[in-house]
Amino acid sequence: MYEFVLVANLLLWLGITANFARQPAASVFHPVSYYLFFHGFVFTVRPIIAHLLGFDAIYRIYEFTPSAEDKITVILASMLGLVCFVGVASRFGQTAFRFVEDRFLDAERRQLVRPLLIVSALLAPIALFSIVTGWLTRSSETSTMVLDAATGHTLNTTGIGYFDEFQLVLAPLVVLTIWLFRFRWWTLAMLAGFVILRSGTGGRWPILMTCATVALLFLYERRKTLPNLRAIGLVLVALWLFQVVGVDRGATVRSAFVEENSIALSQGQGRELGLLESMDFANLEYFEFIVFAVPQRTGTYGYFLDNLQIFTEPIPRRLWADKPAGAPIKLFSLFDHGYPIGMTFSLPGEGWMQLGYLGVAIWCGLFGWLFGWIYQRYQSSAQSTLATVAFMLFLPLSLQFFRDGLLLTLVKTSTWFLVPILLIHVVARLSAVPLASDFRLLAKRKLARRQPDIAPKLLARQRAAKRRAAGRPTR
Repeated sequence: MYEFVLVANLLLWLGITANFARQPAASVFHPVSYYLFFHGFVFTVRPIIAHLLGFDAIYRIYEFTPSAEDKITVILASMLGLVCFVGVASRFGQTAFRFVEDRFLDAERRQLVRPLLIVSALLAPIALFSIVTGWLTRSSETSTMVLDAATGHTLNTTGIGYFDEFQLVLAPLVVLTIWLFRFRWWTLAMLAGFVILRSGTGGRWPILMTCATVALLFLYERRKTLPNLRAIGLVLVALWLFQVVGVDRGATVRSAFVEENSIALSQGQGRELGLLESMDFANLEYFEFIVFAVPQRTGTYGYFLDNLQIFTEPIPRRLWADKPAGAPIKLFSLFDHGYPIGMTFSLPGEGWMQLGYLGVAIWCGLFGWLFGWIYQRYQSSAQSTLATVAFMLFLPLSLQFFRDGLLLTLVKTSTWFLVPILLIHVVARLSAVPLASDFRLLAKRKLARRQPDIAPKLLARQRAAKRRAAGRPTR
């Protein structure tokens, strides 16, 4: 029976992918493309490989054995999540992607260089200090992060989490530099420097997200909706680094620059597991553990109460010594039924934990609407320089969110990546730097003064263009 469900899941994914590929909106810039990739790898191809090769490492680590019914439930629930996300996202993001190109955007990119340099001068030193501190902490095994055995959460006992994560702002600063300076060779050297620095911390997702964003901007620059060999090559290099850094959490990279005394260098982490069996891509087994526990052993669902952590997470533990580990209100603990250390829930897995099949439909449908709305809003906009960078950052970040499934992940990660962009916009406004909208307004005023009777026609054309971009009929 399980084999039949795996085949049905494969056929469903292939059918939905083929149908989406025929739609006008299909492109590398649409969120549906990323969810199809996520589901296809994590819940379609890998489950078949795991079944054929008998992967059981996660079962041994987590101390549980899923029943045949549990495994079937996971595939069925992931199929429901696929239909809900793709169906809703396609409905609310149904128009073809368009490229906005004019002399005003070119002028805006040149004008934003000075605000970028100002913001970089303010943020980069702190971010570099944060990342170097992370190197030294890991190389000397002096981290003050403590694992709470009852919840599986790591707690920052003496440090400040904001400082530890401040290094993430380097990613958007590097992307903005590459974009504003139009992919000059030395900007790509900055990307290589960021990759080395980030690799030494053991953190891999920002590397993958940054390289993917640069690849997307490269395609956008050349007005291509499908990846070319250069873009694919950059992402493949990032995926290779993802695996290499994960072996010893950056110890090998650090040892080339500083004295390395961590245990990870001598032992290596994850060497005993193959690439596809490792915890990096084990959302299938994680989901099986959730179904194994919820609600069969917990007796209840979570009812989306874990989202309340959004309100407690920003408060430093130094200011709130008794801050709860994880969500402030919990109806159960997964650690009462196994040892799910390092688990990521996935989007459909989080939905199941909150309300079963109905939760999967709600959670995947909700974010299908959000991602479809964001896509539609951007592609029908004037596509300003900063909006373009923000959107291209947002697309690869969606993969991490699909993998984690938590609203908190989406909010935290997006915030760190968007802060430099918002600051550049503020600096540009405060320093009276003209943006594309200002250049367009000035050009329209000049034209209206020269030809007074043309102003109403320009306004009518502008309204009609906005309607066409939004997929609405013109009048």
